[in-house]
Amino acid sequence: MCFRPPTIEAGPVKCPQCGAEVDPTANECPSCGAKAAPAPGIPPMPGAPGAPGAPKAPGVPGAPSAPKAPGAPSAPKPPTPGA
Repeated sequence: MCFRPPTIEAGPVKCPQCGAEVDPTANECPSCGAKAAPAPGIPPMPGAPGAPGAPKAPGVPGAPSAPKAPGAPSAPKPPTPGA
């Protein structure tokens, strides 16, 4: 429903709910309280954007690795048969 006519020269309009005469500039019917619909051809106002989330905490660097202890020398490999 829309109480606002397409032209300003038009007089009072009828409420689609109760049929009472309503001023075309009114946002709701004084008799029944029906809200005026947005005028045709005008898109509704978009909502406010949401608040951005908190940034993620930076990563923690890993602990340094311990140096490897020197091991005993490995034993020589036995020769392969047939070589």
